[in-house]
Amino acid sequence: MKKFEHYLEKPWAAYAFGTCSAVVLYLLLSNLSLFGGWISSVWKLLSPVVLGVIVAYLLNPISDFFEFKVLKKMKKPGTAHLWSVILTVVCFVMFLAVLLVALIPSLVQSVTKLISNWNSYTAKLMQLLDKIVAFAAERNIRIDLTSVTPWIDNSMSKLVDLLKNNVNTILGTLSSVGSSVSNVAIGLLFGVCFLVAEKTLVGFLTNIRAAIFKKERLERNNQLWRRFHSVFIRYVGCTLLDALIIGVGTFIFALIMRLPYAGLIAVVVGLTNIIPTFGPMIGSAIGIFFLILDKPLNALWFFIFICIWQSVDGMIIKPRLFKGSLGIPAVWTLVLIILGGKVAGMLGILLAIPIGAILVILYKETVEPKLKNHIQRINSENADEAPQISIDP
Repeated sequence: MKKFEHYLEKPWAAYAFGTCSAVVLYLLLSNLSLFGGWISSVWKLLSPVVLGVIVAYLLNPISDFFEFKVLKKMKKPGTAHLWSVILTVVCFVMFLAVLLVALIPSLVQSVTKLISNWNSYTAKLMQLLDKIVAFAAERNIRIDLTSVTPWIDNSMSKLVDLLKNNVNTILGTLSSVGSSVSNVAIGLLFGVCFLVAEKTLVGFLTNIRAAIFKKERLERNNQLWRRFHSVFIRYVGCTLLDALIIGVGTFIFALIMRLPYAGLIAVVVGLTNIIPTFGPMIGSAIGIFFLILDKPLNALWFFIFICIWQSVDGMIIKPRLFKGSLGIPAVWTLVLIILGGKVAGMLGILLAIPIGAILVILYKETVEPKLKNHIQRINSENADEAPQISIDP
């Protein structure tokens, strides 16, 4: 054992460890589909429980507000906690009800208008394509749209035929959507149960940690978890608030400019803004698509507005909400989003950034100090034998 430790203290051990880590990372990335499939299977089984934990975690601040601020005069803590959970659930349900009542009529009206005006939209699109072909022909550029124009001209009938010929696929998709909705409902039920049993669960986990860790290490561990909590709550809360600001701003602009599909476009832009990096581009593209079918000038005005609005969001609103970086290098943001989507779908995309920030904190608080101490010791023992080693960039 001592001989093995002696080898670990050699300068080349760090390079060997780095090389082996690179090989392991390459093997993991090259077999990402297999690895992702295995994790996806486990995730499908545990997703309702995980969703319940997330729901309880996010609703806990509201429950604490009711328990320690509104109901603090109640003599029995257990009764106050139970009533705080009930009030939290009532507020959550009322919020969803108000949101649905405000959005559903606008969405139904927008979709109905889109379907009823579909033929006029396709006619305008055909005229636009004809103008493009004529413009290109004047400059001796040949564009062949013979395979595209029949599909656009009969797009609604072809869509109906497509639906008829793919009934089984559609039913399978609806079944998977129903399964997802069922998992969400079960997750919400788990969340309420976890919220009711919060004190019991927290006490149980605290006792386990106290039995495993010594006093000093337990205190460091508590500080680390408090930092995790701060990062996660700040990210989720600021992301939802930012999406609400973007959606409301888009809705107000659409009402002022009397744009069609105001509710639909505002909801799409707001929801997609939750998705990091690509979300704003996706929401903007969908809004432009709907508007260009109705009136290209409206699409132009919307494009100008959304560019300005997203720039204001990126340069002013988000920096003020997040108050600085979460500590993740920009190049790793895209990697985290892709891996999160591969493992856990949309939820993985949404949580990839805060989880990455937590991993960065974990590395800096636990791994990096040990590496620096170990390398310092190696450099001091072998000052005259080899070049100095450093982990700093």
